[in-house]
Amino acid sequence: MSASAFAAQSAKSVLSANPESEPVYSSVPIQERRKRILAEARRMIAQDGIDNFSIRTLCRNADVAQRTLYNAFQGKDRLIALAISEAYEDVNRHMRYRTSADTLEGIVDRLISVNTRNLKARNYTKAVVSLYFSPTISEDIWNALRGMAFRNLRQWLDRLAREGALEPWVDVEEAAGDFANLEYSIINDWAVGRLSDEDYVPRLILSVLSHTAGVTVGVYRDEAIAMAQAIRRTGHLPEFPKPVYDPAKAASSTL
Repeated sequence: MSASAFAAQSAKSVLSANPESEPVYSSVPIQERRKRILAEARRMIAQDGIDNFSIRTLCRNADVAQRTLYNAFQGKDRLIALAISEAYEDVNRHMRYRTSADTLEGIVDRLISVNTRNLKARNYTKAVVSLYFSPTISEDIWNALRGMAFRNLRQWLDRLAREGALEPWVDVEEAAGDFANLEYSIINDWAVGRLSDEDYVPRLILSVLSHTAGVTVGVYRDEAIAMAQAIRRTGHLPEFPKPVYDPAKAASSTL
Protein backbone atom coordinates (compact mmCIF):
# COMPACT_ATOMS: atom_id res chain seq x y z
CA MET A 1 0.00 0.00 0.00
CA SER A 2 1.42 3.38 -0.97
CA ALA A 3 1.83 6.17 1.57
CA SER A 4 -0.89 8.20 -0.14
CA ALA A 5 -3.30 5.24 -0.15
CA PHE A 6 -2.63 4.56 3.51
CA ALA A 7 -3.24 8.23 4.30
CA ALA A 8 -6.52 8.09 2.39
CA GLN A 9 -7.62 5.00 4.30
CA SER A 10 -6.69 6.62 7.60
CA ALA A 11 -8.57 9.78 6.69
CA LYS A 12 -11.73 7.75 6.08
CA SER A 13 -11.65 6.54 9.66
CA VAL A 14 -11.32 10.01 11.20
CA LEU A 15 -14.76 10.90 12.48
CA SER A 16 -16.03 14.45 12.13
CA ALA A 17 -18.03 15.89 15.00
CA ASN A 18 -20.65 17.32 12.64
CA PRO A 19 -20.11 17.00 8.86
CA GLU A 20 -23.16 19.14 8.08
CA SER A 21 -22.01 22.10 10.13
CA GLU A 22 -18.45 21.64 11.25
CA PRO A 23 -17.96 23.70 14.43
CA VAL A 24 -14.90 25.86 14.85
CA TYR A 25 -13.42 25.18 18.26
CA SER A 26 -11.39 28.36 18.46
CA SER A 27 -12.22 29.68 21.89
CA VAL A 28 -11.33 28.06 25.18
CA PRO A 29 -14.97 28.03 26.42
CA ILE A 30 -16.14 26.17 23.29
CA GLN A 31 -13.33 23.64 23.57
CA GLU A 32 -14.02 23.09 27.24
CA ARG A 33 -17.75 22.62 26.57
CA ARG A 34 -17.02 19.95 23.97
CA LYS A 35 -14.63 18.17 26.32
CA ARG A 36 -17.23 18.29 29.09
CA ILE A 37 -19.89 16.74 26.84
CA LEU A 38 -17.60 13.93 25.71
CA ALA A 39 -16.35 13.25 29.23
CA GLU A 40 -19.92 12.97 30.52
CA ALA A 41 -20.89 10.76 27.57
CA ARG A 42 -17.99 8.42 28.35
CA ARG A 43 -18.97 8.27 32.03
CA MET A 44 -22.62 7.51 31.20
CA ILE A 45 -21.73 4.77 28.69
CA ALA A 46 -19.38 3.12 31.18
CA GLN A 47 -21.93 3.30 33.99
CA ASP A 48 -25.27 2.64 32.30
CA GLY A 49 -24.51 1.36 28.81
CA ILE A 50 -25.96 2.43 25.48
CA ASP A 51 -29.53 1.15 26.04
CA ASN A 52 -30.16 3.68 28.80
CA PHE A 53 -28.18 6.53 27.27
CA SER A 54 -30.21 9.76 27.46
CA ILE A 55 -29.30 12.98 25.69
CA ARG A 56 -31.50 14.93 28.09
CA THR A 57 -29.65 13.48 31.09
CA LEU A 58 -26.29 14.13 29.47
CA CYS A 59 -27.15 17.76 28.80
CA ARG A 60 -28.32 18.23 32.37
CA ASN A 61 -25.18 16.63 33.81
CA ALA A 62 -22.84 18.52 31.45
CA ASP A 63 -24.77 21.79 31.90
CA VAL A 64 -25.33 22.41 28.19
CA ALA A 65 -28.45 23.00 26.10
CA GLN A 66 -29.62 20.23 23.78
CA ARG A 67 -29.36 22.63 20.86
CA THR A 68 -25.69 23.20 21.72
CA LEU A 69 -25.03 19.47 21.80
CA TYR A 70 -26.72 18.80 18.46
CA ASN A 71 -24.92 21.72 16.82
CA ALA A 72 -21.62 20.27 18.00
CA PHE A 73 -22.24 16.55 17.40
CA GLN A 74 -25.20 16.29 14.98
CA GLY A 75 -26.85 13.39 16.79
CA LYS A 76 -26.79 10.72 19.46
CA ASP A 77 -25.02 8.04 17.39
CA ARG A 78 -22.22 10.38 16.37
CA LEU A 79 -21.71 11.61 19.91
CA ILE A 80 -21.52 8.04 21.25
CA ALA A 81 -19.14 7.02 18.46
CA LEU A 82 -16.87 9.98 19.20
CA ALA A 83 -16.90 9.24 22.92
CA ILE A 84 -16.00 5.59 22.25
CA SER A 85 -13.26 6.55 19.78
CA GLU A 86 -11.82 9.05 22.25
CA ALA A 87 -11.73 6.44 25.03
CA TYR A 88 -10.12 3.89 22.69
CA GLU A 89 -7.49 6.35 21.50
CA ASP A 90 -6.70 7.48 25.04
CA VAL A 91 -5.73 3.95 26.00
CA ASN A 92 -3.90 3.00 22.82
CA ARG A 93 -1.98 6.26 22.67
CA HIS A 94 -0.29 5.27 25.92
CA MET A 95 0.12 1.53 25.32
CA ARG A 96 3.58 0.21 24.45
CA TYR A 97 3.75 -3.34 23.10
CA ARG A 98 6.89 -5.50 23.01
CA THR A 99 5.85 -7.23 19.78
CA SER A 100 5.93 -5.84 16.24
CA ALA A 101 2.59 -4.67 14.83
CA ASP A 102 3.28 -6.10 11.36
CA THR A 103 3.67 -9.72 12.53
CA LEU A 104 1.10 -12.38 13.40
CA GLU A 105 2.45 -12.47 16.95
CA GLY A 106 1.95 -8.72 17.17
CA ILE A 107 -1.62 -8.94 15.89
CA VAL A 108 -2.50 -11.73 18.33
CA ASP A 109 -0.75 -9.91 21.18
CA ARG A 110 -2.82 -6.77 20.57
CA LEU A 111 -6.06 -8.69 20.14
CA ILE A 112 -5.54 -10.49 23.44
CA SER A 113 -4.67 -7.25 25.23
CA VAL A 114 -7.56 -5.18 23.83
CA ASN A 115 -10.19 -7.87 24.26
CA THR A 116 -9.03 -8.78 27.76
CA ARG A 117 -9.61 -5.11 28.62
CA ASN A 118 -13.07 -5.45 27.07
CA LEU A 119 -13.95 -7.92 29.83
CA LYS A 120 -13.85 -4.98 32.23
CA ALA A 121 -15.76 -2.64 29.91
CA ARG A 122 -18.80 -4.58 28.68
CA ASN A 123 -20.96 -1.48 28.38
CA TYR A 124 -18.43 0.26 26.15
CA THR A 125 -17.94 -2.86 24.07
CA LYS A 126 -21.66 -3.40 23.65
CA ALA A 127 -22.02 0.21 22.54
CA VAL A 128 -19.34 -0.25 19.88
CA VAL A 129 -20.84 -3.38 18.35
CA SER A 130 -24.38 -2.01 18.56
CA LEU A 131 -23.33 0.93 16.41
CA TYR A 132 -21.17 -1.18 14.08
CA PHE A 133 -24.05 -3.50 13.21
CA SER A 134 -26.75 -0.83 13.16
CA PRO A 135 -28.53 -0.78 9.77
CA THR A 136 -29.03 2.98 10.01
CA ILE A 137 -25.53 4.09 11.00
CA SER A 138 -23.90 6.65 8.71
CA GLU A 139 -20.97 5.50 6.59
CA ASP A 140 -18.42 7.78 8.22
CA ILE A 141 -19.31 6.54 11.72
CA TRP A 142 -19.10 2.94 10.50
CA ASN A 143 -15.73 3.60 8.86
CA ALA A 144 -14.43 5.17 12.09
CA LEU A 145 -15.45 2.11 14.10
CA ARG A 146 -13.95 -0.22 11.51
CA GLY A 147 -10.79 1.88 11.67
CA MET A 148 -10.42 0.85 15.31
CA ALA A 149 -10.03 -2.75 14.12
CA PHE A 150 -7.84 -1.65 11.20
CA ARG A 151 -5.23 0.03 13.42
CA ASN A 152 -2.56 -2.66 13.03
CA LEU A 153 -4.38 -5.19 10.89
CA ARG A 154 -3.83 -3.30 7.66
CA GLN A 155 -0.12 -2.77 8.35
CA TRP A 156 0.30 -6.53 8.81
CA LEU A 157 -1.69 -7.45 5.70
CA ASP A 158 0.26 -4.96 3.59
CA ARG A 159 3.50 -6.60 4.71
CA LEU A 160 2.15 -10.05 3.77
CA ALA A 161 1.14 -8.73 0.35
CA ARG A 162 4.61 -7.24 -0.26
CA GLU A 163 6.25 -10.54 0.65
CA GLY A 164 3.93 -12.62 -1.53
CA ALA A 165 2.57 -14.38 1.53
CA LEU A 166 -1.12 -14.05 0.59
CA GLU A 167 -3.05 -16.41 -1.67
CA PRO A 168 -3.13 -14.93 -5.20
CA TRP A 169 -6.90 -14.52 -5.10
CA VAL A 170 -6.82 -12.37 -1.94
CA ASP A 171 -7.66 -8.66 -2.19
CA VAL A 172 -6.00 -6.85 0.73
CA GLU A 173 -8.80 -4.32 1.24
CA GLU A 174 -11.44 -7.05 1.23
CA ALA A 175 -9.36 -9.23 3.53
CA ALA A 176 -8.96 -6.40 6.03
CA GLY A 177 -12.72 -5.83 6.00
CA ASP A 178 -13.37 -9.53 6.49
CA PHE A 179 -11.04 -9.64 9.49
CA ALA A 180 -12.74 -6.59 11.01
CA ASN A 181 -16.22 -8.06 10.47
CA LEU A 182 -15.10 -11.38 11.95
CA GLU A 183 -13.68 -9.70 15.04
CA TYR A 184 -16.75 -7.54 15.60
CA SER A 185 -19.16 -10.47 15.16
CA ILE A 186 -17.42 -12.51 17.86
CA ILE A 187 -17.11 -9.49 20.15
CA ASN A 188 -20.85 -8.94 19.65
CA ASP A 189 -21.60 -12.57 20.58
CA TRP A 190 -19.79 -12.02 23.87
CA ALA A 191 -21.27 -8.56 24.51
CA VAL A 192 -24.84 -9.88 24.22
CA GLY A 193 -24.15 -13.01 26.28
CA ARG A 194 -23.84 -15.71 23.60
CA LEU A 195 -20.22 -16.35 24.60
CA SER A 196 -18.98 -16.71 28.16
CA ASP A 197 -16.15 -14.57 29.51
CA GLU A 198 -13.97 -17.68 29.55
CA ASP A 199 -14.63 -18.56 25.90
CA TYR A 200 -14.62 -15.02 24.45
CA VAL A 201 -10.94 -14.23 23.85
CA PRO A 202 -9.87 -17.80 22.89
CA ARG A 203 -12.74 -18.01 20.37
CA LEU A 204 -11.73 -14.66 18.89
CA ILE A 205 -8.07 -15.63 18.54
CA LEU A 206 -8.84 -19.06 17.05
CA SER A 207 -11.22 -17.48 14.53
CA VAL A 208 -8.59 -14.94 13.46
CA LEU A 209 -5.97 -17.68 13.15
CA SER A 210 -8.36 -19.84 11.10
CA HIS A 211 -9.01 -16.98 8.69
CA THR A 212 -5.29 -16.22 8.55
CA ALA A 213 -4.57 -19.83 7.60
CA GLY A 214 -7.10 -19.49 4.78
CA VAL A 215 -5.62 -16.37 3.17
CA THR A 216 -1.87 -16.94 3.68
CA VAL A 217 0.68 -19.31 2.17
CA GLY A 218 3.99 -20.91 3.13
CA VAL A 219 5.59 -20.25 6.48
CA TYR A 220 2.95 -17.65 7.37
CA ARG A 221 0.16 -20.20 6.98
CA ASP A 222 2.21 -22.73 8.94
CA GLU A 223 2.68 -20.18 11.74
CA ALA A 224 -1.07 -19.56 12.03
CA ILE A 225 -1.87 -23.28 12.05
CA ALA A 226 0.83 -24.05 14.62
CA MET A 227 -0.44 -21.29 16.92
CA ALA A 228 -4.04 -22.53 16.62
CA GLN A 229 -3.00 -26.13 17.25
CA ALA A 230 -1.07 -25.09 20.36
CA ILE A 231 -4.13 -23.28 21.75
CA ARG A 232 -6.32 -26.34 21.17
CA ARG A 233 -3.71 -28.71 22.61
CA THR A 234 -2.88 -26.74 25.75
CA GLY A 235 -6.07 -24.82 26.32
CA HIS A 236 -3.99 -21.66 26.80
CA LEU A 237 -3.50 -18.55 24.71
CA PRO A 238 0.01 -17.53 23.63
CA GLU A 239 1.88 -15.44 26.18
CA PHE A 240 3.75 -12.29 25.23
CA PRO A 241 5.68 -9.74 27.30
CA LYS A 242 3.00 -7.59 28.91
CA PRO A 243 2.43 -4.22 27.23
CA VAL A 244 3.30 -1.14 29.24
CA TYR A 245 0.80 1.63 29.89
CA ASP A 246 2.94 4.76 29.91
CA PRO A 247 1.17 8.12 29.47
CA ALA A 248 4.46 9.96 30.02
CA LYS A 249 5.81 8.74 26.68
CA ALA A 250 2.64 9.31 24.69
CA ALA A 251 3.79 12.57 23.17
CA SER A 252 7.13 11.24 21.96
CA SER A 253 6.32 7.80 20.55
CA THR A 254 3.63 5.95 18.63
CA LEU A 255 2.22 2.44 18.63
